[in-house]
Amino acid sequence: MPNILLLGFTVPDPVARKLFALDPSPAVQTHKFAWSLARTLQHGFGKLVLASACPIQNYPTARRVFFQGGRFDVGGTQGVFLGFVNLLVLKHLTRFAACLLTLPRLLRSQRVDWLFVHGIHTPFLLFGILARLTGRKLAVVLTDPPGVVLATDSRIARALKRLDVWLVSRALRHADAVIALAPELVRRLAIAKPALVFPGILDSSLVADGAVNRFCAESTGTFTIVYAGGLNRAYGVDRLLDAILGIDDVPVRLKLFGRGDQESRIRDLAASDSRIEYGGFVGNEVLQPELHAADLLINPRPTEEAFAAMSFPSKLIEYLATGRPILTTRIVSIPENYQPYFNFIDDESAFGIRRAVLDMIRMPADQRDLQGLYGQKFIYNEASEAAVGSKIVQFIQYVSSLR
Repeated sequence: MPNILLLGFTVPDPVARKLFALDPSPAVQTHKFAWSLARTLQHGFGKLVLASACPIQNYPTARRVFFQGGRFDVGGTQGVFLGFVNLLVLKHLTRFAACLLTLPRLLRSQRVDWLFVHGIHTPFLLFGILARLTGRKLAVVLTDPPGVVLATDSRIARALKRLDVWLVSRALRHADAVIALAPELVRRLAIAKPALVFPGILDSSLVADGAVNRFCAESTGTFTIVYAGGLNRAYGVDRLLDAILGIDDVPVRLKLFGRGDQESRIRDLAASDSRIEYGGFVGNEVLQPELHAADLLINPRPTEEAFAAMSFPSKLIEYLATGRPILTTRIVSIPENYQPYFNFIDDESAFGIRRAVLDMIRMPADQRDLQGLYGQKFIYNEASEAAVGSKIVQFIQYVSSLR
């Protein structure tokens, strides 16, 4: 098997928790996927070495400027931290400098054959191109589109992101292989390289939690809906709130977990309306029992948003792992073989979401539960770290055989 180095954002959990406290929009899903990807590569290739930068927004949005380099070990998996200065422009420059200072020696000492880069991050892609000059092969894992503009971005930041998109599109031409979580990512970036597409990886800890902690909550007569993720208007949370507030003739409660630009509205509603409950920004030890006890899990992400077709909401894989029924919008990136395990929102207005929720409430409970259990069995087989690891190994073997 080839020796693998994963360059990305895989940091120990205690470090991640400190980062989450500093950042108003913490990179929770980036952290979860980073470790799922690392374990997946270990399943497939055996030994793995990590080179990681802390995933965090620029200062002053996130309240820290300097990040030091160093080493870490998590359960026998060894890695190095890449130090950087968390300021606009300097972040990219110092991360690239950290790669140049730290990674050539690591590539030699670990006899790395393949460099996997997690995400579309220009400093890492540029280093990957340089690594190819020394005989290594480069695989890029695309999780989201490049240059996504945030509400907190300044005009300068937005202009730099446009430049970043241009640089990324050219850097990807030098990759030997591409792994993407949505086919539209490959198409829109015009990547003429061998590509493996799958929607995500099931975190192995969720499989363990589901096996141990699965329970049936006592019925209270109130239909409980749970949403977990970014509490942002861009994710349809405002419409979801309006939808639930329009239900008066059925006892219903919407529980929301996470952070985002709708948080203050949610807090205000929760203080005055029993149909809305804010659970806060919590870890899996709190969130998983809530997901397992829900009558319905919901994903209202609007499909008209530009990024919707170029990413797959990882929460849908987490939802499937619970064995609970799921209601979601018809996101283009949902693969055909996943679709039987979802119920769909066809009208994404508040009225349409309300109607879809009421349809789910009227559905016989045993029918909802059976669909949820079928979905759980499917995702365990389709997206486990071992299953995806096998797919990646076969793909890399195919790419390596090409001349």
